[in-house]
Formats: sequence, C-alpha cells, structure tokens
Amino acid sequence: MAIAAYDTIIFDLGDVLFDWDEPKNVASLAALPKGAMREMMNSTTWYDLDRGLLPAEEAYKIMGEELKIEASLVQQAIDAAALSLRVNEQWAELVEKLAAKPGLRVYAMSNISKEHFEYIRTLPFPWEAFTRVFTSAAAGMRKPDLCFYQYVINETRCNPSRTIFLDDRTENIVAARSFGIRGEIVTESERTKEGRIYRFFKNVVLGEPLALAEAFLHSESGKLDSIYSEKGVVFRDNFAQLLIWGLTDMEDIIYLLWPDGTRWKGSLRCSSPDDNASVASSTDSAVVLNDKVRESKKSRPLQDGLWNYFTEKPVGTTETFPADADTTSIAYLTIPQEHLHRVADPKLVLDAMAANMNVDGIMQVYFTEDRPRICAIVSVNMLRFFLKYGGDDLDLDTDLRLAATRNLVVNCLANNAVMNGTRHYTTIESFLYFISLFFAELRAKAERNPTKNANLLQTLERHIYRSLVQSLGKPANPLALAMRTRACQVFGIERDLLRWEMDELLVLQEEDGGWPAGYFCRAGRTGADIGSRGFTTAMAWRILKDYEPEGCVA
Repeated sequence: MAIAAYDTIIFDLGDVLFDWDEPKNVASLAALPKGAMREMMNSTTWYDLDRGLLPAEEAYKIMGEELKIEASLVQQAIDAAALSLRVNEQWAELVEKLAAKPGLRVYAMSNISKEHFEYIRTLPFPWEAFTRVFTSAAAGMRKPDLCFYQYVINETRCNPSRTIFLDDRTENIVAARSFGIRGEIVTESERTKEGRIYRFFKNVVLGEPLALAEAFLHSESGKLDSIYSEKGVVFRDNFAQLLIWGLTDMEDIIYLLWPDGTRWKGSLRCSSPDDNASVASSTDSAVVLNDKVRESKKSRPLQDGLWNYFTEKPVGTTETFPADADTTSIAYLTIPQEHLHRVADPKLVLDAMAANMNVDGIMQVYFTEDRPRICAIVSVNMLRFFLKYGGDDLDLDTDLRLAATRNLVVNCLANNAVMNGTRHYTTIESFLYFISLFFAELRAKAERNPTKNANLLQTLERHIYRSLVQSLGKPANPLALAMRTRACQVFGIERDLLRWEMDELLVLQEEDGGWPAGYFCRAGRTGADIGSRGFTTAMAWRILKDYEPEGCVA
C-alpha cells in the first residue's frame, strides 16, 4: 500500500468540526448592543481570555465595562452562543477514519477559553480520535501567534511539509503556511461530503487512487468511449483507445478498428474486414492521395497503414471521414512490435505524410485533397512518428522535408501561439503533453546518438520548461489538468512543484475510481469539445504508477 504524503492533520474546532445552530436563548444575544459580540471577540480582553490570562468572570466584567453593560449580560450572551454549538457529524466521522489510518496522527488546535473547552468536551464528538488537543488557554498562546504554531510543531514533532492544518480564518492559515504547513481554509460550503476539502481527505489522504483507477479501467473494458462534452453524445473512436493503450499497456481494455477493417478488442479479433461496410473503414475513410503518390506506392499496403479517427459511423461530422495523420502517428507510436505485421510498413506511411504538404511545405492533417488542414499539435505527433521510424540517419535539424513542419512546432512553442488551442485541439495542455513526449523521445535518442537533433533538443528544452512552469497552478478541466501533470512528469519538472496539480487531480477522482471526461480535442467542423473518462483515468493511472516507486502517490 502506498504511503500518504501527509502524516499529520491538525483541525480547528469551531466552524470546522462544529457548526453553530440558531441560539436557543435568542433574548440573551438580543440584549447586547448591535455589533457587540463581534467587538468583544476581537478585543484584547477576549484574546487574554483565550490565552488563559484572565478567568472568565473577570473577562466578562471588563468587556461589560467597555460596552457599558452588565457583566451578567455578557456572560449570558457568550453562554448562549456556546450552547448553540453542534457536532458536524460528517466531519466527526471523517476524523475517526483519519485517526484509524496507520501512520497518520490527528490533532486539534483551537482558540478557546478553559471554561468553554470544558463545555465543548461534553458534546458527542469522538475526542479519543485526537492524539492530542492543543487549546490556547492551556498553551497561553493563541492563533495566529507564531509561537503557538511553533509550540505545536515542537510538541508533535511533525514535519511541516507533511502536515495539513484546517481553519476557518485566513490569518490563521497564513500563519500555518509560513511554517511550510499545508493550510486549507474551511468555508461553510466545504463542511459537507460534497466539498472539495472533504473529497481531498477521502481521495488523497485516505484513498487508494491507483488501485481504484486500475479497477475502473478493467471494469469498463471495451466501454471506454469518448464524448462530445457539451452535448453529452457518446461515440467510439480509435484515437482515445490508442492513447489509453499507450499509457497503460493494457491491451485487454481497449477496442480498435484496424485500417484493414478488422475489429479488435484486446487480443481477440471480433470480426473480419468484410463485416465493416457500415463503419468508417478503408471504404468510408475516403482516402485520396494525389496521383503521383498513388502510382509510386502500393495502394493496399499503404491503406493498411492509414488510420481513421472513428471506429464506427462518424458522429458530429460528415457521413464519411478521411484517415488522418494524427491517429495514424499515434497508432504507430503505440502499437507494440508484435502487432506491426497488422499494418503497412511505417516507411510507406512516412513517405505519404511527407508528400502530403501544403503550399508552405507543412505536412497536413488529413490524407485527402478536400480537407487542406495543418495543426501544430498534430505536427508534433507526426515528427514523433518520423523520429521513431525514420531511421538512425534522420536528423530533424537538417532534414529538408520536415523543416517547415519542425519550424511550425518550434515557433508555436516559442511564441505561445496555441495558448487557446487549435482547430483540432481545445487546450494548450494538449500541446504541452505531446511536445513533452516528443522532447523525452529526442532525449532518449540523443543518449545513443548525441550528434543528431541536438539543436532541436536544446531549443525545445528551453521553451518547454518555460511553458510548463508558467502553466502550473492554473485552473483546468480534468483531462487538461492530467495532461499538464503528465507533461511535467515526463519532462522532469520537480515533483515538489506539482503538489497543487497532484492534489487537484486526486480530488477529482470519482466514487467508481474513474475521472471525469474533461476535454482535450475538438471537432474541427463544429468546434464541439471532445473528452474521455477512459483517457483521463488512464492518464491519472500512469502518473500515479510512475510516482509509486517514490513511496507515495499523494
């Protein structure tokens, strides 16, 4: 079992573990001047009461004098407020679960007078779950006094970087964070099972995200479909399946429609090419290469290497849909060696790509003349395909066939050109993900042959690092967040810098172990965003899997 990154949890009491009901003795509060309760709670006298420097009776007398009212009215109002406290049962249950987790210690740290703590201890809360309760009255210090935090750190011997502190006041959180403690502000909306912080504890601290993600992927084997996010239309495609396969190596959970028309789920052939007249197979894909290319290549072998995005009748686009360079590139980058006999020789496909250029010499997205499209993100995957199968002599620094495509990628990266996505991709995270994979593949090849691709490798390293660091901490949909995190992981960004990304990603894990679909690409014709629970979950699974040897996943 993975070890959690956090081993110490410190809770505030009021407005975190306890809620306030409507006071039963409303008259006692009404007897105070307007705003008096707030004024008292922010007075030095109240602070001294919290610190145990004044007995309650004397503090009430002083506050009464300051407000020009009887001390008895002050006491009655404060007692009425205290009596309105009730246990938040959902959070009480959470505290018990946290305390029961091996290696995890749970504490309380509260600004509270001796008298009121004696009362609150009578409420039906699982006090035995706390390793220790630190009160301001007993310590002679109160939050946000830094000395109080230092005292608790010393007494618990906790590692601040592995400690979480929860409080409802910003100043108290700031003080905790100044020590390197993870501070979380608990708002009223957070004190439910649906709240983000509750989900954080459930998924990150208590959960087994890797095991749950793997169970989800296997339970949904053959059903990891894609979805048009805005319309909720589910469809089946090769592209997401290939990406899932590449991330997980789980051949048994994906389905494919191979270019020769064979349907395949895992290692089983489900139908023959003759059974696919109604789907987007080689017939429906409308692959049209110019005559010169068709004459120079054997049609059947080449057709067996050109992949279609869809595995069934196209959805959300034209009735027929051409094979595309993106799905084709991802297929060849994913398919293990033992399955390459099912497809055309990669070099035939590379030649077809290199011949399918626009007026600027940039390789195009579709293998058809009636959809002249280029895309910087698709270009990244085509260059990855060339790098893998272009031979040991390939040098992307000098190869003239690929120069315009390479320059498009580098210039878009250097100038943040795809910060709003492209025609075919929704988010910049898609670009960062694929180009980080490209960089890692270049880096691996440089270890064998450092004289090739050296300039491109150096240029990409500088710009990718800048782009990734700039992207950290920014809100994103679940799939984009997963792609960003994986990109950083692949590139080699220090894990400490990814704490926000990892926590946010884990909070999003759902009850069934999977992640929401999110979105990462789009239908070029309509602009509809496309996501996939399977792809998001596979991405999260791979991130967790690669971090597992480090001893923790949170």
